[in-house]
Amino acid sequence: MYDIAIVGGGPAGLAAAVNARRRNKETVLISKEPHSSKLTQSHQIDNYLGISQVSGSDLALRMREHAEKLDTIFLKDEIQSIYYEEQSYHLFGRENSLEARTVILAVGISLGAEIDGEIRLTGQGVSYCATCDGMFFKGKTVALIGYIPEAEHEAAFLAEICGKVYYLPQYKMTRELEPKITIISGKPLAILGSERVEALKTTQDDYPLDGVFIERANRPVDQLLNDLRTESGMILVDSNQATNLPGVFAAGDCTGKPWQISRAVGQGQIAALSAVQYLDSRKIVHS
Repeated sequence: MYDIAIVGGGPAGLAAAVNARRRNKETVLISKEPHSSKLTQSHQIDNYLGISQVSGSDLALRMREHAEKLDTIFLKDEIQSIYYEEQSYHLFGRENSLEARTVILAVGISLGAEIDGEIRLTGQGVSYCATCDGMFFKGKTVALIGYIPEAEHEAAFLAEICGKVYYLPQYKMTRELEPKITIISGKPLAILGSERVEALKTTQDDYPLDGVFIERANRPVDQLLNDLRTESGMILVDSNQATNLPGVFAAGDCTGKPWQISRAVGQGQIAALSAVQYLDSRKIVHS
């Protein structure tokens, strides 16, 4: 069991990891991306104190290296759900499950606004995990809407089992995909269907299909943890970055504006210190 599980590998999550490890807490950081896509896509950052004119990718690399030097455990996965049971939190990802005494949510904000029809048809042809649900669409026609480059791997997986795959990259692609995948340059407008997915409406055309997969950097926070208090999609926290749930803290963009790196780093530090204090107050030590 870990002392602290951090969900999200952006500036807030990495800052939390550094400070948790400096207090000798067994810490795991789970992130779908090796580096925050929001940060790495920044050509130049001029407002981070002490480091002027740095590229987003360079700053992201430095932050991760700092956490690595302190022996933070990194796990590449996407957490799908979190449950509290028997004085600890159980985190379930696409490929892994783990247990921790405290949780720090640093999941950022979802890249890409909710698509019309998305929530209504979730589980009725709309899925967020090609690896999990792809076999349900064997031989059928699907679309994958990708907001991050990692979605390309999911598209390749779907191409192996589905009859036809449309791919809608909502970012600038840097490489070609296999011929079996049809690239659509339009933006998604609506997922159509009465009881199940029947078509995808885009700015380019309407495409009849059986399923729609959506790959964002993270899942909406209200889908992760039951009873977590949010407002307008943002996690509500107090001055110690504590949520309404015991032992759960949040930091960074997922707690609201301003969406600034320095704010995320500061909140990540506070969240880690608060998690440490929470553990110490319960006289829980790593054995």
